Amino acid sequence: MKKTLLFVFTILLVACAKQQGGPVMETLQICGPATKAHLVDGVNAVWDAGDQVSVFYNGGSNECWNYTGADGASHGSISHEGSSYRVGSGRFTVVYPYNSSTSLSGNVISTSIPSSQTYRKDSYGWALMVSATENESVQFNYGCAFLRVSLRGAGAVKNIQVRGNDNELLCGSVRVDLSEKMPVTSVSSGTKVITLSGSAGTMETLDTDSEKDFWIGLAPGSYQSGLTVSVTLANNSVETLSVSGPVSVANGEVLSVHGLIYSFLSISVDFTNKNNLSPALPNSGDYSDNDYSFTSGGNNYTIRLHHSDGKTYGWYSADGYPGLLIGMGGAWIKLPVIEGYALYEAEYRAAGASGSPYISPSGSNPTEVSNHLPAGLTQGETYTMTLYELVTGKQYYLMVGSGNLRIGVLTLRYVAI
Repeated sequence: MKKTLLFVFTILLVACAKQQGGPVMETLQICGPATKAHLVDGVNAVWDAGDQVSVFYNGGSNECWNYTGADGASHGSISHEGSSYRVGSGRFTVVYPYNSSTSLSGNVISTSIPSSQTYRKDSYGWALMVSATENESVQFNYGCAFLRVSLRGAGAVKNIQVRGNDNELLCGSVRVDLSEKMPVTSVSSGTKVITLSGSAGTMETLDTDSEKDFWIGLAPGSYQSGLTVSVTLANNSVETLSVSGPVSVANGEVLSVHGLIYSFLSISVDFTNKNNLSPALPNSGDYSDNDYSFTSGGNNYTIRLHHSDGKTYGWYSADGYPGLLIGMGGAWIKLPVIEGYALYEAEYRAAGASGSPYISPSGSNPTEVSNHLPAGLTQGETYTMTLYELVTGKQYYLMVGSGNLRIGVLTLRYVAI
């Protein structure tokens, strides 16, 4: 979805008498709605202390003008120490942000869109704005487009990268033509990837209930095969989002992509070989409760196997599908609890055609908190049970509602909360 940002402000040139023996302070007063990098209520913007712009007078040299108004205000002043200008006597071309390499030739501004951009909370950390006027009123238009990545979920976001699926140039040296009413931006040379990162460490810790926005300035253009957005979390896991193509975005327009991001930890226990656990799984029979350890991803975990009312558990190798068998109505697997993580889903490769498994927070008084798989599962097929709740540190049990549960491989996925 695209949204156009239309921000306008008016500046007034305050004439100052020349001072003998010293420079003159020229001041532009910002009198209208705000235009730039500090967002309020999503798309409105206000000025920040320390903002600077490049100003070209009558096509002359690049001068740095400073915003001297209040931080977070929608009006204030932009000042410069230099020669006095007369309103109406020439043309002012203004570019935000200030860049000493920015130049002007006729109606064309040459500047750059950076490949590395710094995240700012509730803001786009970088934007390109341009304006040209011969009177007191200055109307800024955007010289770039935007990608807004809206995320919720769990985990801390380390950085976000965006690239075109046809290797388009997203940033680098750009030319902004002011010949028409609205500026036209084109990339003359550059790179194919833009990275948004924090000034130190991670940018934001995600929330499961509300989205957090991350803004990236990029070159306007057409992306026939869309864009790919890669979100790297603090644990270096990478989640991928897509902007479907073809899609075009012009100056001042916003492409939006939404994502539900979790930091996952997956562990697997392979029951097809009884020696994969310690102690080794006994052949199926009527055994007492016992803990069994296994290794996954270089870490050690423990499950507990339980039976009651004469129900069995143990290793079963008939019909070419070896695995763990537990009997219904009283046998269960006590699953690992991992600090800081909540169990999200269990993936179950069936070693038998019987059984109807589900996950419960209690072994003695079973209550289903996952989707209940039907009986009569197909041997060798994989099934997934997803939990209805995400509670960190909570104990869960894998149980069987009917028949005998026969598991070849069990993969558990946990979410960092």
